Order: sequence, then C-alpha cells, then structure tokens
Amino acid sequence: MLENNHPQQTLQYLNDVLGGAVLRVIPGKEAAQLPYFLQDFYEVVPIELLGHPITIACIKGRQPLTAHQLGQHTRQLHELLHAPVVVALPEITPGERRQLIQRGIAFVVPNRQLFAPKMGMILTERFGAELRREQEIASPATQALLIWFLNHHLITESWHPFIEAELLGYTGMTATRAIRELLQFNLFEVEQRGRAKYLRLIGNRRELWEKSKPHLRTPVFRTLWTYDQRILKVTGARWAGETALARITMLNEPQQQVVAVTSDAIQQAKLADISFEPRAVADGIPIQVWRYKPEMVDKKTVDPLSLWLSLQDSQDNRIQTALDEIEERFPW
Repeated sequence: MLENNHPQQTLQYLNDVLGGAVLRVIPGKEAAQLPYFLQDFYEVVPIELLGHPITIACIKGRQPLTAHQLGQHTRQLHELLHAPVVVALPEITPGERRQLIQRGIAFVVPNRQLFAPKMGMILTERFGAELRREQEIASPATQALLIWFLNHHLITESWHPFIEAELLGYTGMTATRAIRELLQFNLFEVEQRGRAKYLRLIGNRRELWEKSKPHLRTPVFRTLWTYDQRILKVTGARWAGETALARITMLNEPQQQVVAVTSDAIQQAKLADISFEPRAVADGIPIQVWRYKPEMVDKKTVDPLSLWLSLQDSQDNRIQTALDEIEERFPW
C-alpha cells in the first residue's frame, strides 16, 4: 500500500538539497499510460530540473525489489517517458545501497541520501564555478565546530561558537572563518544580539547532519603504525576505527586496536622516543592522525559522528550496518 506522504517527502528533500528555485513538478499524462505492472510498483512524479525532464519513481509501500529488478524497471521507464529516472525508496540497507551505486541506478531516500549523477551534471552545467564553491569541503576547524555542536547542543538553540572554538584550540580568526563557512553552506542563520552575533540552526539537528554531509570528509589525515604500547597513553588519544565502532555498537572487536591522535600528539610521542612506521606492520598498532582533536566527547572513544565519517566509505557490510545503528541511536 502506498505511503501517502512518500512522494511529498521525496520532493521536499530534493527541494532542500537542490534548491526549490531549480526544481519544478510538471504534469505528465504519460504516467497513466504505463504498463500496469509498473503502475503497481511505482507512483511516477515528472519534474524539471533547470528545464531538463527527470522522472521520480516512488516505490509504493515497502515491497522488496532487487537491484536487478530496479535496473530493468528504470530502463523501461526511461524508454517510455524519455527522461532519466531516479528511484525513490522509503528506506535502504547498506547492502542495497552498494548494489544500486555499483549498477549506476540513481536513487533517493528522503532525509537520508541522494545518488543521482545526472542531476549533478545538469547543475554543474548551469551554475559552473558557483556550484563548485557551494560544494566545497569544510575546513577542519569548521567540521570540528559542527561536530562539537551536534554532540553537545542537544536542543535547538542559538549558538555562540567562539567559546567552543577556544576549547578546541582555534583562534578567534579561525572561528570567524569557520562561521563564514557554516553560513555559506546554509546550515545556520545569523542572529544579532547587541554587538554579538549568534548562529541559529536552520531546521532540526538531524536535518543539519544530512545537509552537512556533502561538505564533510573523514577526519583521518593519515595512518601510522607503532609497536610501542605507550602510544595508548598519549594525551588526547582515543579509540577509533573498528575498535571504537565495536565499543558503541554490536560489531565484534577487531584483532588490532585502532587509536586516533592529533599530529601534535605524534610529535610529542616522537620526543618520548616512540617510533612510527608509514605502512602497516604485523602486530603493530594503527594510529590515525586526525585533522582535528579526537577528544570531542568525554569518553575513551572518538565521538560517534566523526567515527561515522571516518568509516563511511568502507565496503564491509558489517561496518555499514553498524554505521546505520550509530545514526539511528544518536540523540537527534
């Protein structure tokens, strides 16, 4: 049975991601002339993106369809409606997501993910350098402040980030640049209070996380290895990688413990005669060198959102399932 709000949620999400000014729903008589089996599976919504026709095929209900079936259906819809097709799913597992991406099937999961290279090509052709600027990756300081906000500001409130910036070791000038980026990415609005400027969240915290994902990257700058157990006691060291993931989800503990530190901590460790290898060594401890402080939360592990970012590209289904668990359990 069709979830009545699924097409509306999909269009709202696309408007949020792509911008309502560039997306327009258009009437489509061809949808009513589709073969009955396609009408049974999908509610078809024709749209235009900057004048380019695109078909949004919203799956009805939660009936299971394989990636092979979706590939066949999207090809048929493309031939019948003469427009690229984006499948809208109410939910998706890590394994399903990987199969769709490998097959090049465009899909959208409202408030979760959009994979539609054709849309990106259209936007790039239209906006050029302006779009590339909007899609820039956040600086380490900006990402650190954003992650700090999500971990510590558990209610929607105005935010004056200079105090947090100081705690994270950033100067006022660096904090100012980070604030400028957060505004550029349209994640916050400015709220003036006398001479002080505060940031007010646009939307809710979960929406902030989803909107910020395209601008964020793994916090891991590089990985070193050492045999010296003293590295575990270096100031600011936190369990990271699969070790941290196993301690906050149902994932089994890996054989090798993984630790995250800053580049400054590496230099301090070298002064204490701790040596490092630039490549994996048998029975060595992997040391992730992070772009920002890994001690975001008062725990022995790195914070869950930075952990998610550090492992999001893993091809291991177990890890992807654990990452989904992190997002589901995070206090949005």
